[in-house]
Amino acid sequence: MKKHILLIITNSYDTTADLLVYRLGSDKVFRFNYDTWHDYHLDITAQGFSIEDPIGRRIESADVVKALWRKPWSRRTHRPASRTAEDRYYDAEMLYALREMVNLLWLDGKIVLVEPFAELHAGKFIQMRLAADYFQVPPYQFRRNAQSIFRTADELVVKSLTMEPVGDEDARELLFTTRVVDSSLSADCPWMVQRYVRAQKDVTVAFVRDRLFAFEFDRREFVDRVADWRELPSDWKQDDWIPHPLPDEVSSGVFGFMKKMGLHFGRLDFLWGTDGYHFLEVNTNGEWAWLDTEGRFGLLQKVMDEISPDTAVHAIPFLRFHAAGQKK
Repeated sequence: MKKHILLIITNSYDTTADLLVYRLGSDKVFRFNYDTWHDYHLDITAQGFSIEDPIGRRIESADVVKALWRKPWSRRTHRPASRTAEDRYYDAEMLYALREMVNLLWLDGKIVLVEPFAELHAGKFIQMRLAADYFQVPPYQFRRNAQSIFRTADELVVKSLTMEPVGDEDARELLFTTRVVDSSLSADCPWMVQRYVRAQKDVTVAFVRDRLFAFEFDRREFVDRVADWRELPSDWKQDDWIPHPLPDEVSSGVFGFMKKMGLHFGRLDFLWGTDGYHFLEVNTNGEWAWLDTEGRFGLLQKVMDEISPDTAVHAIPFLRFHAAGQKK
């Protein structure tokens, strides 16, 4: 008998997927964890695909009514030295097959909410150019062996475009947004530099197709210590993020911007101060569950409504992606 299933494509350590499976019910969800692909059976032919998970559950492509692209990353890719050439070959083959399985689901109008591979056409420079039509965007410069555009008196930060870990194999760290003196940056290195915004609050906005949910975090207590709240793992709690009353003009700007970006989902980050809102970025597959884990603010329920196999399908158009992918 044909099933009615949501397929979540992710990894085994995705706690947001854990929450969604728990809330929707395991009978309505099939989970493919890419980091443990060796525990699955996968078959793709001209007639479609089939997957069997480690506990023997099996689905056919016809059973899938919706598919959600979450976080199909492998922990093994962060320790390439520990993997053989044969391992890397098999991983690459499986990743290619996974991408094509997703493209087939996309072609069939089953990919919802999160656009797979959106970062390929919706990166930070595109975001900031389009966002400037709706919000304040702090001046920025990506440079390597180029003259600075900033004044000596400007307060600046550097940030990572990729969040690729740096350092030795056993002591790798992330480059969070960090305040710097412009003249201290080596001209030989690539840097993403942006004017520092001395803000009172971080504001993050979860955009879920036709609704948005704004939250704020008071940064006044640490503004002189760090530029990025994520560097305070012991100093902040989940409850420190509270609902934020977003002005109508900013809400309208978010809808306009996301429409121009062509995205059904994203988490937009702003800094708020006495001179208003400053756009930083939209994470096209940003984490969001930590803002409403218990479902008190409507965000969790809205996401569930969008991805449930029992509700209407609002598919991400395939042709728009396909046309974008053909541009050279």
